[in-house]
Order: sequence, then C-alpha cells, then structure tokens
Amino acid sequence: MSIHYITFRASVHATESDDRVKTALSLFLFDNKINETQTEGHFGNPITLLQGQIKGKDCARFIDILKSSLPEYELEKLRNERCERIDDECCFHIRFDKQAAFEGRVRLATTADTIIAKIKLKAYPANYENAVVAAEELF
Repeated sequence: MSIHYITFRASVHATESDDRVKTALSLFLFDNKINETQTEGHFGNPITLLQGQIKGKDCARFIDILKSSLPEYELEKLRNERCERIDDECCFHIRFDKQAAFEGRVRLATTADTIIAKIKLKAYPANYENAVVAAEELF
C-alpha cells in the first residue's frame, strides 16, 4: 500500500450534535480515537474540531471501502482529478459528505458540510510527480 497514514477532520458547529458528527467520522476511523479541539468561528460561535488518523492495515481497509462503496462515477472523478487533489506535501485530498457518512454511506461531498480526508502518499523521492504515480495505484 502506497500510504503512510490518513487523517480525517470534521467540524461540529453549534447547530450540530457532537455525537452525530462523531458517528459520521467513525465510518472512516473504524475503532481509532477521535481527538477534540474547541475553537471559535469568525463571529465567536463555538466550533468543535474532530480529528483522527489511521495507519497500516486500516489504510488498506479504507481504500477497499472506497472502491466497494463509491459509485463508479465518483471513483472515476477521483481518478480524473488526482493531479488537482495532490499537494506539494504528497497528500491526496478527498472531501466526503458528512450527512451521508452519518447514514453509513460513503459519498463525495457536493456541499461544504464535509469530512476532510488527507491521504499521505508514499512517494520516493517525495515529490509531486511520484505522488501522482502513487495515487494511480489507489483507485
């Protein structure tokens, strides 16, 4: 597997339930710990940031879930956009629909209400071109 680790992040706004967002996040984190950070929005509104990370065999499990759960057109979208989704740090970025995740479904986001996944790719030497090659192996 050409992945070092995967970090997942979601925010909980004052109008949302912490438990519901944790349930959505746990679809991707399996049994791993979710870290919470309290912060404030631009207008002083409370926001809880939830974050967790998976490594090793859980990364392969995550990719298997993506391949079996995402509709083919969404997998094709990831394949076609892989160059735009990779940053200079060799990370592949995906945004998932938070509400669908709460319902136990894996779908790419079409709104700003998301779970953000950052996949740290194994690329040697670590550069954009090698990260693109590593990303090709994922999907």
